[in-house]
Amino acid sequence: MTINGAGKPAAADLEREPLALDDLLDNGQAVGRIGGLVAFVTGGLPGEQVRISVDAIKRNHIAAHATEIEVRSRDRITSICPVFPECGGCQVLHLRYAAQLEWKRRMVEQALHRIGGLTGISVCETHRALEMPAGYRNKVTLVSKFFGGSARLGFYAARSHRVVPIDSCPVLVPRLDDAVRQLIALARQEPNIFSRANHVVARASTTTPDLVVSFNGERPNKALGEAVDLVRSRIPHVTGIVSNWQPESANAVFGKRFAVLWGSPMTRERVASAELKFGIASFFQINTPVLEAIAQRLMGTLSGADRVVDLYCGVGTFGVILGKRGIPSTGVESYRPAVDEAAANAAANGVTCAAFECAPVAEAVAGDRGRSLFAGARALILDPPRKGCDPEVIEAVTRFRPPIVEYVSCNPATLARDAKGLVAAGYRLESVTPFDMFPQTGHVEALAEFALHG
Repeated sequence: MTINGAGKPAAADLEREPLALDDLLDNGQAVGRIGGLVAFVTGGLPGEQVRISVDAIKRNHIAAHATEIEVRSRDRITSICPVFPECGGCQVLHLRYAAQLEWKRRMVEQALHRIGGLTGISVCETHRALEMPAGYRNKVTLVSKFFGGSARLGFYAARSHRVVPIDSCPVLVPRLDDAVRQLIALARQEPNIFSRANHVVARASTTTPDLVVSFNGERPNKALGEAVDLVRSRIPHVTGIVSNWQPESANAVFGKRFAVLWGSPMTRERVASAELKFGIASFFQINTPVLEAIAQRLMGTLSGADRVVDLYCGVGTFGVILGKRGIPSTGVESYRPAVDEAAANAAANGVTCAAFECAPVAEAVAGDRGRSLFAGARALILDPPRKGCDPEVIEAVTRFRPPIVEYVSCNPATLARDAKGLVAAGYRLESVTPFDMFPQTGHVEALAEFALHG
């Protein structure tokens, strides 16, 4: 094998021999080994033998993409999307759905073992809430690029900031996909409407007629304000059109300023007999049937709780659902609009036993404030972002020791890290159930249920 001046194998030699693949990362890259290096291969699947084209050679690994499949996995299927795998939105449209579910179960199990050091943990089968793993997503963020008098809408290519244009997206709920088709056609015909948009965000309820579109950029969009009637005519089922601007960074999707150009900026969604109302910038799960399944599981477990603390509570989803069953709760959330929406949701649903605080969660659980928050709490719900819980939060849980902890996670790695801390403090991990919140992707939701030992 030829070694180049940097002491690495030459790309031509790595591309000459077939490569056997034996694993799959959450970003959709298959893993193999060649020339003493680990190979991360886009477009491959475990159990396959492929020919590759090398994209980059690093010190101890290479990045490549499959150019020919010599031995095909029995779990390989034909993608339902014409821009896969170029588009970075989905990672495993080429993997049979049953295999996706088992892969995600293993990801959770392996993270708990490798990162959490938790052995002997049996992870349940991945829960699926839909028969078809498409048409599930209720929110979309399109990247908007305007140059040379033309506008282009699409998604970023995997691991890049290059925009892949699309015509539609098969994982969106059908009403939302219809709206995306119309927005793309509008961008081609009336590009000036998108001249100041960096992103176009749209959300469609799956249980009410609501559909809101937000045009997001660095400054107010005058051309958009003059074209509201045109947008409404192209998307007749739209219920709200919003302009958003003044982001804090170039990577931020939403800015500080909003203007409602027409209709209502709010979306209503019904979950477990509660109707929840929230703005397009507030966090709400993108797969409503799976959220319903998680909520029903929590309601069963917490049905006898005297009081519940709900950290990272968002728009009050779990607190309102608990409150409709007479279970008191206090929710904590740092995003002020979401806290206001949570309080309004409680009132609209006739819930008087749910309270909500606006504060960084780490501050709310500290010192005397934390002691007051946890006083009399029988159970705790944790629903943090992908980074997991702040260290101060896990420390507070182990100090105030609520008997039951229900941890809703969207990242197996941070779940495993936080589970390690809880188990070390005397909690027993009773059960772990993955939920397929994000079919066709490497993301997985999981509900981990802990009980205080002894």
